[in-house]
Amino acid sequence: MRVVNVELQYEEDKMKGDITETLKGLLNKEGIEVISVDRNKNTEPESPYQRVKNKEVASDVSSAGAGGMVSPN
Repeated sequence: MRVVNVELQYEEDKMKGDITETLKGLLNKEGIEVISVDRNKNTEPESPYQRVKNKEVASDVSSAGAGGMVSPN
């Protein structure tokens, strides 16, 4: 048995009924079992990096990275 994760994009306004039931019905005809459907409210692709939203933080342009020396201006 093989497990495949799939990301789908669809227009909610154009869908009739529940997407989970629709997927189960369509794919079951092909012998494919839908195990779970996760409805992600975020329309942007997920990023492994956290976004920094605090704009009041002082710029760290003159600071060094991990354990390095501070660069002169």
